[in-house]
Amino acid sequence: MRRYVKNIGFILIILGHYCFCSYVLNEVHNMKNYEPKIVYRESKDNFEDVKDSFKEVKKTEVKTDIKPNNLGTIYIPKISLRRNLYDLNSKENDVDKNIQIIKGSSMPDVSKGNLILAGHNGNTAAGHFRYLYKLSLGDLVTINYKGVDYNYKIAKIYDVFKTGNVAIYRDKDKKAVTLITCLGNDKQLVVIGYLKDAVTL
Repeated sequence: MRRYVKNIGFILIILGHYCFCSYVLNEVHNMKNYEPKIVYRESKDNFEDVKDSFKEVKKTEVKTDIKPNNLGTIYIPKISLRRNLYDLNSKENDVDKNIQIIKGSSMPDVSKGNLILAGHNGNTAAGHFRYLYKLSLGDLVTINYKGVDYNYKIAKIYDVFKTGNVAIYRDKDKKAVTLITCLGNDKQLVVIGYLKDAVTL
């Protein structure tokens, strides 16, 4: 009798372990295809709302030809990234298609402004920021805007947990570019560069 009870207990433990593992694997699979809605905040001491958000990833084809409302380009030599940027009101300014300029951003010609750009990091056609994690302090990010190359030197790289908000900590006395993407399933990566020089082409 004692052996029978022991065998039943052992079988229950195995079944419980199998059910738990199946649940965890299912949750991990679901998380891989999910982009939470994120509201970006800009801050030195106080928070300022920047009203926009990521959308869920859509596996759509992304064409690289020039489209209307082309505002400029972003070029990051370290990760061989060159993409067009589009006007805030353009339907091409969409994180599911291109690198998105977040509403509340300042254009590069604005004194002490901050251009905030968001991109997906996955292996979909829209995963333009998939190699952002390879950047290091001192690397360059170039934004071409109105015939001027604005060269930013990366000064801050940090990550935050996905809580629904991303805090951007920067020196508001400097002109900045901020790049944001997901990092794994539970974090956001934030890369901040300050203007090094501006070259008229």
